[in-house]
Amino acid sequence: MDKLKNIDTISMGLIYYPEHWPRAMWEDDLRRIREMGFSILRVGEFSWTYFEPEEGRYTFDFWDDFLALAERYGMRIIFGTPTATPPAWLTHRYPEVLNARRDGVSYTHGSRRHYNYNSPVYRRLCCALVEQIARRYGHHPAIIGWQIDNELNCEVEEFYSPCDQAAFRVWLRKKYETLDRLNEAWGTAFWNQQYSDWEQVCLTGILPSGGYNPHQLLDERRFISDSAIDFAMLQYDILKKHCSPAQFLSTNGTFKHLDYHTLIERGLDFIAYDSFPCFAFNLEHHPENDALNDRRWSWNMINTRAIRGNFAVFEQSSYAGGWICRMQGPSPKPGQLRLWTYQGFAHGAEYAGFYRWRSCSFGVEMYWHGMNSYANKPNRGYREIRALLGEVKRLAPVSGASYQARVAVLKDYDNIFDGEYDVWHGPHDYLSDDAWFTATQLTHTPCDFFYLREYTTVEELSRYRLLVYPHPTILTAERADLLRRYAEAGGTVIFGARTGYKDLEGHCPMQEMPGFAKELCGVEVEEFTFLGGYDAPQTVAWGGQSLPAPYFNDVLEPTGPDTEVLAVFEGNYYAGQPAVTRHAVGRGAAYYVGSVFSRELAEYFLRELDLASPFADLLELPEQCEVSLRQNGEDAYYFVLNYKEYPAQIEIKQPLYELLSGKSLSGWQTLEPYGVWVLTPGRDGEAPLS
Repeated sequence: MDKLKNIDTISMGLIYYPEHWPRAMWEDDLRRIREMGFSILRVGEFSWTYFEPEEGRYTFDFWDDFLALAERYGMRIIFGTPTATPPAWLTHRYPEVLNARRDGVSYTHGSRRHYNYNSPVYRRLCCALVEQIARRYGHHPAIIGWQIDNELNCEVEEFYSPCDQAAFRVWLRKKYETLDRLNEAWGTAFWNQQYSDWEQVCLTGILPSGGYNPHQLLDERRFISDSAIDFAMLQYDILKKHCSPAQFLSTNGTFKHLDYHTLIERGLDFIAYDSFPCFAFNLEHHPENDALNDRRWSWNMINTRAIRGNFAVFEQSSYAGGWICRMQGPSPKPGQLRLWTYQGFAHGAEYAGFYRWRSCSFGVEMYWHGMNSYANKPNRGYREIRALLGEVKRLAPVSGASYQARVAVLKDYDNIFDGEYDVWHGPHDYLSDDAWFTATQLTHTPCDFFYLREYTTVEELSRYRLLVYPHPTILTAERADLLRRYAEAGGTVIFGARTGYKDLEGHCPMQEMPGFAKELCGVEVEEFTFLGGYDAPQTVAWGGQSLPAPYFNDVLEPTGPDTEVLAVFEGNYYAGQPAVTRHAVGRGAAYYVGSVFSRELAEYFLRELDLASPFADLLELPEQCEVSLRQNGEDAYYFVLNYKEYPAQIEIKQPLYELLSGKSLSGWQTLEPYGVWVLTPGRDGEAPLS
């Protein structure tokens, strides 16, 4: 079991902002919240001035009163440290705390997350504030846990203030020790960029060509991640020192330029996700399969689950969302709020907190609607969530159950950071992830993301039958050896185009492509090409089918007789040349695919390797449904979610108990529009996943 500290069963709460409302409304709100069925509130994350109205003068009357009232109504509190929104007195007195754009122009007061992580003044003032809060409330009986800051690296994930410039030089000196090593790592001999003094070194600025040094950019991403982590850990250390060991310590959101696994390794209990699937209607995804819409939000759940198996959703849609400057999507249709909540539970969430209790009548998020209107009248969201509060209690047996998958897409932060500026593989990572996500979703094949770390073991990898490493441009000898040992033990690993041609500094060393994957895959890349707009769509011939092989092609050359050519290109000047190969490795195999993955290629692999639809003996599902399995020992729980506005016809091939309705189901059944089932065979059921 992997339950979250202080959240002992699958449960729901909401976000409440007492600072937005007259005190006279608090008691009525808390009474109604409690009567509705909620017992957990998240508060405090934007309330610095209510603790420190001027520098060094701390006051606790406001929060003392609210917490006392909350405790009287039996509420349990998640308290957010209010460091995402420094007060006006602070930014006015200490403008050096403000972040800046790449061109050096400083941000101004008036929004949120406009500070930088590396200002000594800001770090000092944040530590002083958190120390005061932790001393005051670290053992408060109503507080069950803490959220550090709010959505680190949200709004902006690049930092170019003078404080960041100075901190970057310190970071580089610690990493490289000498300028000679820095110059070598950054390849500064190119374009005469050599540095002779540390004061010459800086974060990337505005250049006439936009031709940024790629090795400098890679270090810049790593530096930003380390800065955010260090800032969070300053608060973590204070909270850990002063707060009850029973209280959890977490933070929320998953954003760019941040190594969340290191946050967990350094002590956080879990990472919380903020889930607003209505955003998905306006997100620019791969143009194919747009019908997935809000279902694509499961991609983000998969990523959060990869950080720590079970997680929380600290912010969950409660009605229509939008800012004053943009609309994010239509109001959820009847049933969608319930569907989106179970989307998180299906992927391993143990808690969902709804944003928000009441629509705010002022500010940037006044179009981000709560479950009560501006007039304080309950809306349809309120009614749907109230019904959901009673229903979710039936999920108690699922609490702590882990998501089960036998397929994983491999990730690592070096390639993620490198791909943010390298257009010859970064966009391809996204497209291949999308292809595998779509293929696994529509074939009802559970899938994980798995982040490779320095300490990853073969035993960890061996719980998967298939690992897909779409475009590991940076591939070290150690990581290639790990994957070789995984294959030798019986696993299957698939690589895509652009594998293995860079080192950890982002250099392209003098070795044949695909670098350290050459021996593992038994191929060399003879030639490669980006498929421009003047090229006809590329396909490969495989098993009597013609499958799309888009965007970038590696033309392959087997390096030995034991490398099998499975597919050849069908077009362009390299028609007939090897496109997909298989190399036997011990009891397993390594495949190389000389392209970006298409949905069709990914699905072909799933079927060829007998991994698609592992629940087919139990359930026959239409494409419109997602299925997830969470398992506690021998107890299996199948979440079936219908993302469409029309019913789904599903065959249940052996009698199953549906937790939410309390009914036994078998044969052909109808799942209502946006409907959810949680099915279990009980302890005597068949093995759930082979």
